[in-house]
Amino acid sequence: MKKDSFILREGYKNITIIFAIALLFMLFISNCLGYIGIFVGIFFLYVYRNNYRHIFKNNQNILAPIDAVVSSIDKVNGKTKIYCKVSLCTHNHVLRAPIDSELKIKKYKHGLNLNPNTYKGSLYNEQIVLKFDDIKVKLISGLCNNKIKRIPNRNVIQGEKITVFLDGLVIITIDEKSKLMVNIGDKLISGQTLLFKRF
Repeated sequence: MKKDSFILREGYKNITIIFAIALLFMLFISNCLGYIGIFVGIFFLYVYRNNYRHIFKNNQNILAPIDAVVSSIDKVNGKTKIYCKVSLCTHNHVLRAPIDSELKIKKYKHGLNLNPNTYKGSLYNEQIVLKFDDIKVKLISGLCNNKIKRIPNRNVIQGEKITVFLDGLVIITIDEKSKLMVNIGDKLISGQTLLFKRF
């Protein structure tokens, strides 16, 4: 797989379009609008930046798949669910494999980009469910997220890049037999924060 440079590949198109529009505004319409466009372009350079990340690999550990904040934790029917908020100002937007496993797409649903924390958003927003052995990672798109790129089934290694997820809700589900290592309000760092520890 081709590696990303300083900017994530998924951001090339959006950033190029924004700077092109800003240039057209400056040349033909208004310098003020052009400067606003440049500011927006710089913000998207920040959003799509590709930070180097050292992965703390360990087969006994389940690592955080994305940078986020833990908003709630539920335990239902022998399963632990961690709800994580991802925003545009998150440190990094790369979704990574939490363990070495086979990645399978369990569900994909086209949808809208409503607030994912509302009932309608949880029903009608674009979403995808990824399965890594006994771990499920559900992505519910937010207000500012791009369309979720189709992800092929394949074998992945812990910390490997899966896709880019800009904004929305990530729900991580696993059996209660694994020891939970985070609390509500904790900030997660993908590939580094220990989510669960195997017994």
